[in-house]
Amino acid sequence: MKKWLSLLLAMLLVLTAFTACNNNADPGTTEPDGTQTQSPTTTDPAGNEGEEQPENQEAVPPEGAAEEQVVKLLYSSEISDWNPLHPSAAGTWAYWIDTLVEYNNYSIITPCLAESWETSEDGLTWTFNIRQGVPWQYYDASEYGADVVAEDWVTSAKWILDPANGAGTADLLFDVVGAEEYYNALLNGETADWSTVGIRATDTYVLEYELEAPCPYFLSRLTYNWGYPTNAQYLEEMGETFGTNYDTILYCGEFTCTQYEPYSYMISERNPLYWDLANIHIERIEERYNQEAGTLAPEALLRGEVTYADIPTDQIDGWLTDPEKADLIRPSRPGSGSNYTYFFLINFMPTYTEGTRNIDGVDYELSHDQWLAAANNMNFRKALYYGLDRVKAIGCYDPYTPELYVQNTITPPNFCETNGVDYTELEALTDYTHTDQFQSDKALEYRDKAKEELTAAGVSLPIVAYMPYVVDSATQTNLAVVVSQQLEELLGTDFIKFVLEGYPDTDYLRSTRRVGNYSFMMSYWGPDYADPETWTDPFNFGQAYNYIWRAEGYAEPATEGEEGAMLGRTEFDETYWKNFDYYDMVEEACAEVIDLEKRYNAIAETEAWLLDNAFVIPIGRLEDTGYVSSCTNPFESQYAPFGLSNGRYKYQWVYEKPMNTEEYEAAMAKWEEERAALMANAE
Repeated sequence: MKKWLSLLLAMLLVLTAFTACNNNADPGTTEPDGTQTQSPTTTDPAGNEGEEQPENQEAVPPEGAAEEQVVKLLYSSEISDWNPLHPSAAGTWAYWIDTLVEYNNYSIITPCLAESWETSEDGLTWTFNIRQGVPWQYYDASEYGADVVAEDWVTSAKWILDPANGAGTADLLFDVVGAEEYYNALLNGETADWSTVGIRATDTYVLEYELEAPCPYFLSRLTYNWGYPTNAQYLEEMGETFGTNYDTILYCGEFTCTQYEPYSYMISERNPLYWDLANIHIERIEERYNQEAGTLAPEALLRGEVTYADIPTDQIDGWLTDPEKADLIRPSRPGSGSNYTYFFLINFMPTYTEGTRNIDGVDYELSHDQWLAAANNMNFRKALYYGLDRVKAIGCYDPYTPELYVQNTITPPNFCETNGVDYTELEALTDYTHTDQFQSDKALEYRDKAKEELTAAGVSLPIVAYMPYVVDSATQTNLAVVVSQQLEELLGTDFIKFVLEGYPDTDYLRSTRRVGNYSFMMSYWGPDYADPETWTDPFNFGQAYNYIWRAEGYAEPATEGEEGAMLGRTEFDETYWKNFDYYDMVEEACAEVIDLEKRYNAIAETEAWLLDNAFVIPIGRLEDTGYVSSCTNPFESQYAPFGLSNGRYKYQWVYEKPMNTEEYEAAMAKWEEERAALMANAE
């Protein structure tokens, strides 16, 4: 392997697999020239190599495994799109079609249909060696008559980069030479030459991507649906019927969908020809349609009709107070759901309607000038930052174990690491990671300083903050009330008063955050690839998201219809869209693409800058809260903050009894210890 890759691939794990944030190797051997080759071993759910075994030998079931390895589920949302190249359908196909690479149960990127890869010294050319002998199959697992080959990814890319197909993920390919130009040419009705696009099959089983610039997180992008192969001959045969039903697509994954009846059932059977069959322990997935699945699944689980159920909020008390039921549920695993980080934002360009609002018989004046004076006061922002009780806020979602979901950084833990150190444990962020950020004494100190400074500047108190929320959600309504009351009680209504207003869920963000129609509101962001740069996106230029604050001495004007567009620097002394200091810091940090330790530390410093200045107030992972009852072990499942790996069943077993909270906590501690050992032993 070339010198550039040896620098970029900062960590070679005990499993001889690189971590999610670095480029990846295979759980096999590395030859002297750097070529990665796969050894004929099987891997247990903990990621440990076992003895060499005959291919696809059945694994020994662990203690407590069910005699019948069948996943049974209820679902209430019918499949509306079967085309795996559409993002709306991609997740549906996660265990029916494999990608080039995937994540294992420790969130480590590993080989999948690409059994090895390498990159050029300049980091611009990625070469993937495609696994040989993987057959394309019909829904009934019979063979189509062709194997998966390198050209199948070229076919997928051509289809996705044709705007007429509405793939929706073309931008994920724009890192590739000529891809964006090809797409735009077709979009504008011009002639497009595919030979100018840097995606090519250089041999039957050799796939090559040529990038515009080195991209440290390129591998993680391959876990989206553009990492799916597509057989060109079958695509042409099917024409417009391709991807219209379960029997109009080819399979090459863990399972095939053998039976499907709309609004009734869907059955998937283990693929007997799957290349990694030894790690597929589940024999069948039975999904039954029920419009009330969310409400009825818990009772169905008690009757043995399903193996998984989310426990609705209004049923949790009944389960926790019943010893027998309580022994069957556990907390949801953080990071297993939406992977969004939630935080409160302070607006530096308010657009809400000014005027008098009456609250409990008292008139309060909503004023842009008053709010901006407060927002631009560091002590005011820090009073809110240290005054927010995150546990109480998350309690609106999960009143039983809210502390599990608190997050003091924007980037979540276990997202990525460098040289065996989790990103949130880097020096710039450790104080936030290990210190409770709700500190009432400190909040009151900052409040008193802010009072003094604002009063001296002629600003009337209390500061009146306009706070929108989603009225359709009882939980978010409750959150807005709890947070506003908690801050008012701590800081005093003579210092701050919140004006709450509910908006319907339909077009909520477009009518509030994105147009600056707020003073203080909750928002969120999720990752798109395995690099901490993805968490800088909402606060930087080029996003159609109105995360905005003051930039001393500069203005970024925005023209009508160009929300947040970067149009240059203009000197003014007023309130502006974005902060150029932050933009410059992020640009400098992300310019480093070789030394990942240097890159991640620099990005961590930009995140710490946001927190130090109290521009962003993290809360945690709200959509991961709650309780579930599941006969599978969440720490055996593939685990990734993005892409399609999470939707697969590799390594998993079905157990006779659902995991309880005590077992869950012990399993989580074991998983964290094992993952930390992998990081500590990284080479």
